[in-house]
Amino acid sequence: MVSASDVTFFKDNGYLIVRDFLSPEEIKNLKSWAQEVHDYEATETSEFMPYEEVNAKGERVLCRTENFADGHAGFNSLLRGERLLGLLQALAGEPMHLFKEKINYKLAGSGGFAPHIDALAYKHVRDVKHLTILLSVDPSNMQNGGLEVVDASHKVEVPINPKTNCITDEWTASQKWTPVELESGQLLIFTSYLAHRSEANHSNTDRKAVYATYNLASEGDNHKSYYDHRKVAWPATHMRKKGEDYAEGSFTYSYGSPMLSVETGKQVIFS
Repeated sequence: MVSASDVTFFKDNGYLIVRDFLSPEEIKNLKSWAQEVHDYEATETSEFMPYEEVNAKGERVLCRTENFADGHAGFNSLLRGERLLGLLQALAGEPMHLFKEKINYKLAGSGGFAPHIDALAYKHVRDVKHLTILLSVDPSNMQNGGLEVVDASHKVEVPINPKTNCITDEWTASQKWTPVELESGQLLIFTSYLAHRSEANHSNTDRKAVYATYNLASEGDNHKSYYDHRKVAWPATHMRKKGEDYAEGSFTYSYGSPMLSVETGKQVIFS
């Protein structure tokens, strides 16, 4: 599935698109599984972690769900399966472990994500390099808030605004942003230091995407420790305690995301 030229492109640009990853039957399963996770009923004892946002109409809607692979047989077999792990190993040069997983729902009218790099959200666990996959559940394009990347940005020191944890406006404006448009079942793989962003979903249709992040197996299985920390510092929306200060957790786990809108009570617009 990965050729020598694919590996070279990935090393040069920091990302790779795999167009033929899932079969039509597997895409059907993916859509069904993603809807199952969306429909999970959140309780005080839930292991999975749903997060809300405020959309363009001022409504609180589901933004994403995290930490569901351990409790969903289908996603567990997909995200920890030999085919995907083999693909990642071919790019990383050694075996990898699942570090974290989420589904971003990007419902119609939902907000975008500011230009950022992912690595800043992981350093508190271990300062390791990661690979992330974006598996498109629904078609992803520039009308419904699809991803854009800056080629080869993983090779440079991307300047970060210390007040927002996001990429500075000056650097953002000076770069060429490449649209990554995907059909259902297609895959994007990118490094944790690749600059990326996405606009709000201005279309009339919802767009789900599965993101899963992996670390080198030689660095240990960090899945549990990551979510143990996250549950305390930045709990699922329904698990937050009145009067508790989650500012530090928000800065680590929610920078540049629509999840920030729950605190402000209105949709967050990123320039």
